[in-house]
Amino acid sequence: MKTPDGRSGTARGPAERPPWRRPGAWDLRVWHVCGAVAVFVESVVLAVTTATSTPPGSPTPVALLVAPPLAALVLMVCLRSGCWRRRSTLMLWPAAVCVVYGLVGVDAPAAARLVPGLISMAFVFAGLTQPPWRSLWLMVPAVPAFVVAWGGLEGSVLQRTAATAVMWVIVSELPARLITHLNEQRVELERLARTDPLTGVLNRRDLVCRLDASSDRSTVSVIDVDGFKRFNDTHGHLAGDDLLRRLGGLLSTSLAGVGDVFRTGGDEFVVVLDEEESSARQRLEEVRRRWAAGEQVTLSIGIAPGGPEALRHADLDMYGDKRLRRAAEQVMESPPESPHGRTTVDPSEAEGAPG
Repeated sequence: MKTPDGRSGTARGPAERPPWRRPGAWDLRVWHVCGAVAVFVESVVLAVTTATSTPPGSPTPVALLVAPPLAALVLMVCLRSGCWRRRSTLMLWPAAVCVVYGLVGVDAPAAARLVPGLISMAFVFAGLTQPPWRSLWLMVPAVPAFVVAWGGLEGSVLQRTAATAVMWVIVSELPARLITHLNEQRVELERLARTDPLTGVLNRRDLVCRLDASSDRSTVSVIDVDGFKRFNDTHGHLAGDDLLRRLGGLLSTSLAGVGDVFRTGGDEFVVVLDEEESSARQRLEEVRRRWAAGEQVTLSIGIAPGGPEALRHADLDMYGDKRLRRAAEQVMESPPESPHGRTTVDPSEAEGAPG
């Protein structure tokens, strides 16, 4: 078996990353910065509309003076405290947009009515950053802010609010569901790219990185099916495929939680166990015993402690185990010898024997 050298390592387990940390996705810190910028932009837009829609000399709403520095303070706290790692904290920014809109609607409702799309943009932001249905929590600050800006609980205002709320749900849920669906498809494609289609175990793709990450406290094992070609020639390739599937299933179930199983090609498997050699040897011998109890072919197993040369040493140990097993089988199959060193022959089988 050849060592898979010469291959560039790739990050192990990309499918296990959260959707926002996968390749091509924005970092959560970038989304927090975008949320803070949205609050700044909203403050500028509302300040301009207030200046143009109110009589000269009218005071600027307090919310527009407080929102920018408060947004900067919240952004700094989020980035320094580490709470930005929780995707749910991104809901602070669209909620802040709705609150600022409502406070300006109290002091300058005419200005707020000129830019109703600010709340819609808050729902778009929630849809881009949150899973489905979570954006509905924005209804709590958004509906009161909209009602206040548009003049209270009158019939026409309620109708306008209901129609606008439906639009909010659409602009938030459509991107949320689309992104979730695309992430699920990407996870499945990454899983398929890392999985051997016949046996269901991992393929060679991440083996190099897994071996590089193995330490002296881990163990690398190479497993080979004895006489697999003869088995294929006798029983057919479909039976050989079934045998490999059974072996992959046995390794996966027996070693779940303690290591990773890779199929490197043909009838050869590599196992990386997160335990020391003595424990790994006992575990793999149990796997060999369970396999021998129900199969016609045996397994040759090589084991070596983790490290830079672990795969090569395990490969050599596997071939040594195979030679010992073949020698033992030949001794058991050879006819017994006489005390004088000659092979004994049954008289009934000798040439010319009667009957």
